[in-house]
This record gives sequence, C-alpha cells and structure tokens, in this order.
Amino acid sequence: MTESSLLIRPFQTEDEDALVALWKMCELTVPWNNPHKDIARKLQVQPELFLVGIL
Repeated sequence: MTESSLLIRPFQTEDEDALVALWKMCELTVPWNNPHKDIARKLQVQPELFLVGIL
C-alpha cells in the first residue's frame, strides 16, 4: 500500500478542463448547465473559496 498526500489549494485557471472532466466522470453535470460557465460565475464571488484537491 502506498501513501498519498492530498494537497488542497485555490483553483487556478489551468485546472478548468481537468475539473470539468472529473465532474463529467462523476456525473455531476447536467445538460442545461454549462460547467465552464458555472466555474466563471464562481470565480466572480469569493474566488479564494474555490478550492481543488490534488493527489
């Protein structure tokens, strides 16, 4: 068994495509909401609270 460290950091624009792909794999997207627009809206309000986890 290997141990992985989880790094939590603020979202960066270069994370967007990977994040949307993850959401799609987890079936967290819906046809009537564009996930890229969801990210853009979140970045307009408290962007420092938009965090990602990196393994």
